[in-house]
Amino acid sequence: MKWLFAPVNKWLLGGALLLVMLIAMSLLLWPAKPPLPQKIQGNVQMGFYDLMSQRKEIYDSSMKTVSNTILTTITSPDDSRFVLKGKFTRLGLDDGKIFFSYTPVYSSTLRSGLMIDGLVDLLLHVDVWMEPLQLKDQPIVVGQSGMIFLYPLHR
Repeated sequence: MKWLFAPVNKWLLGGALLLVMLIAMSLLLWPAKPPLPQKIQGNVQMGFYDLMSQRKEIYDSSMKTVSNTILTTITSPDDSRFVLKGKFTRLGLDDGKIFFSYTPVYSSTLRSGLMIDGLVDLLLHVDVWMEPLQLKDQPIVVGQSGMIFLYPLHR
């Protein structure tokens, strides 16, 4: 069988077309990971309530974004010695939900048996997700546990 050689122009055109198709396929198969907004910071107060034992715990949480990480500091207005620092590292994006893993950085817990220990234990063993939504021009973030944040927080 005798092969026919195509002119160089056709080879270049074919190669360029193949390159464009590969780039288009890579953009469709591997969507870009949108970065978290830079330098966003906010404060949230959260509480834990146990109706059976009539106990409550109130905490102040400060959050700040740095690259693809959310740094958190949790303090107690009732106990100035309580400090819990951690970071949420972004893992990826799936079906509109942003997944994070939690890593504790510092804990000054002097007492055991606090209700917040259950939350920390959950965060250590489960990758948590948050889903950004838009409600009448107001961006909100819904968390896996049902928490809802107005977003952006204080800039």
